[in-house]
Amino acid sequence: MQTQNSKKGRPRKVIDQGKAKITFTGKAVTAHAGMALISRALEHFSVREGLKQCTADLDVGKHHPMSSLLEQVIGLRLMGGEAISDTALLKDSSLTAFFEWDEIAHPSTFGRRLAEMRWAHNLGLERIVTGLSERVLKAGQRFVAIDSTVVSVFGKKIEGAERGYNPHKPGRDSYHPLLAVDVGARAVVDGYLRPGSCGTGHGLDGFIRKLVAESRHRVEQTVFRLDKGLTSGAVLDTVESLGAGYVAKLKLSPTVAGKISKIKHWRAIGKGHFAANIYCKLEGWTRPRRMAVIERNQPAKEQPAQLPLFEMMEGRYEVVVTNLHLNAESLWRLYNRGTVVEQVIEELKNDFAAAAIRTNGFWANDALFLTGLIAYNLLNCIRRLGLPKSLETARLKRLGLLLLELPANVIRRSRQLWVKIRWDHPMRYIFYRAMAALQ
Repeated sequence: MQTQNSKKGRPRKVIDQGKAKITFTGKAVTAHAGMALISRALEHFSVREGLKQCTADLDVGKHHPMSSLLEQVIGLRLMGGEAISDTALLKDSSLTAFFEWDEIAHPSTFGRRLAEMRWAHNLGLERIVTGLSERVLKAGQRFVAIDSTVVSVFGKKIEGAERGYNPHKPGRDSYHPLLAVDVGARAVVDGYLRPGSCGTGHGLDGFIRKLVAESRHRVEQTVFRLDKGLTSGAVLDTVESLGAGYVAKLKLSPTVAGKISKIKHWRAIGKGHFAANIYCKLEGWTRPRRMAVIERNQPAKEQPAQLPLFEMMEGRYEVVVTNLHLNAESLWRLYNRGTVVEQVIEELKNDFAAAAIRTNGFWANDALFLTGLIAYNLLNCIRRLGLPKSLETARLKRLGLLLLELPANVIRRSRQLWVKIRWDHPMRYIFYRAMAALQ
């Protein structure tokens, strides 16, 4: 390592790297020129305007507008940030110019201002999430998968983080968010944070009513997918009263197992699977409902050392209750299509840190969770509407490498900001196409 003097006489460090010399003296260089695409998307999909409308009452007498703070959190998530302290990544002259931010707030400012968020403000954020999902809505039947997940909380006591069902960290305080995902578009329709002590189906009835009321899609063409923990007679009654369809998985209770044991005619559907239909009324139900039963009859890959005395039914049979007029195997395949919701939840938790960025207040944490959903839907809209089909399901890490992390020179000339990217960049035309689609 050598030391040279700059024009102002200050020593600077020069690193020899083969034939190149490396020095940290670049002033008009950015590694995030592709974030201009995110800035245009915020404007094109009216996210910026929506943030201003739902938080306008929190800006009276404040230096930092709440909408600007929420935008900075959304931008931070799309850049891979996992904590409020990572906002130092946003202190880039090109980023502040793209998003028209006056300045980047201090991390302590985020915690203090977000503590002012309340339920009414978060409802506005939920409407933004739903509005973005409507942008990529496809014609025809809409398949909405509803599921919940558990997010463990570590450290000091945080409001709303309570002890409940936690399969990964038993006994640990956690949150228990509820999510609805449009399977065809891979978009989050709605979601919110719940305390960890809530049951899996807590608030599901009102959640489904809210989804139907806020959707522009015809309710007759909407089908809900419910997991085992979410299926109950009251919820199925609600879906039927709204005029929507459902495919819901059932636990193998003694009543259902008894009905399955009386089935005499099974229909082979290939690969060692058999299908049948039964009608059954369970405890707490108002009437009997049709159930599609799938039996797996595949030999084990390896013969166990000790043969079981009784063959267990759990894991061998799958039971799906429905009000749709489809055969049993079609219902089973339709339900399995809904596993997309698990992929979306995994992407939200690992790529966007949806529930990892948090403060000590519950409503503030709910708002931060919703910014993760907005960031995901925003990127999903770009993938679906502006990028080629090969990138429609690309993860954030890949899109960041290809489009968002573009090195460029930033020059101010004629009172305008010029961002100069390499003319032969391999993603040049895809970037042009995405920018043009968001005009």
